[in-house]
Amino acid sequence: MKAAKAASGAASRTHGFTLIEVMMVVAILAILAATSYPSYQGFMRKGWRTEARSALLQQMQQQERQYTMTGQYKRYEGGSGEGGAAGKYLVESGNCEGQGTIDRCIRLTATPKSGYSDAEVGALWIDSMGDKGCNGTAGAGCWQ
Repeated sequence: MKAAKAASGAASRTHGFTLIEVMMVVAILAILAATSYPSYQGFMRKGWRTEARSALLQQMQQQERQYTMTGQYKRYEGGSGEGGAAGKYLVESGNCEGQGTIDRCIRLTATPKSGYSDAEVGALWIDSMGDKGCNGTAGAGCWQ
């Protein structure tokens, strides 16, 4: 009799999770995702900015070599990736403020390509006089 009762008790018992338990796990995962995704995006943007600063410094070094050899700067347009290709920014040359041409002073600007927005920094720039900046809300902190 006991064996029959034990067998019928085990058969009526089901194993698994209740709907409430599953919903609690989903809610916890949603909270973790909601708090970590903005931080992840911030780290990604920080990496993009590093790419832009590196491309600007590398191209400015090339421009200074050009100026040393010829006595004037050269127009440039290219990506922020390795060797001026691809990348998340478009690097372009232009006039320094108050200068009519780029012969004696050049400003290089790295503008985010479409799909990569960064309101905090926006476009980064550097000129041959040593000035650096950006047009976003970060002000002078964009090069730090």
